[in-house]
Amino acid sequence: MRFRPFTELDLDLLNRVAGSRPLSLGAVRHFARTGHSFLAEEGEEPMGFALAQAVWQGEATTVLITRLEGKDQATLEGLLAAVVKSAYDAGVYEVALHLDPERKVLAEALRTQGFAIGPLVLAVRVLGSRGQRGETRGVLE
Repeated sequence: MRFRPFTELDLDLLNRVAGSRPLSLGAVRHFARTGHSFLAEEGEEPMGFALAQAVWQGEATTVLITRLEGKDQATLEGLLAAVVKSAYDAGVYEVALHLDPERKVLAEALRTQGFAIGPLVLAVRVLGSRGQRGETRGVLE
């Protein structure tokens, strides 16, 4: 399996694994420039992607993975390893993401790659019409 940075030309490949939450061209353009986002491929078949960016926390920088999709645990582990390596190469020593506890395969991939899970919980408030409909998915995931 190959893990590579993507470009806006990969929008269709990324959306083949994005499921019910397709990526916009603007999002792909943004994350393609971060240096921490990757597409996983097996031959010509897209297997998953990681959307991540460095976020300055005032005293330190954290690479925040805002979305991670993969067809299996090996893909998720490979994407996590790619993001961790890119963070380390950039001199960033913190990598984080918010985990939906229902994503058991992702939780196992995180543990396998040395991530600690918890104890913080993400609190979300969505404003506007999405909030009025009760939508909370997609915030930092």
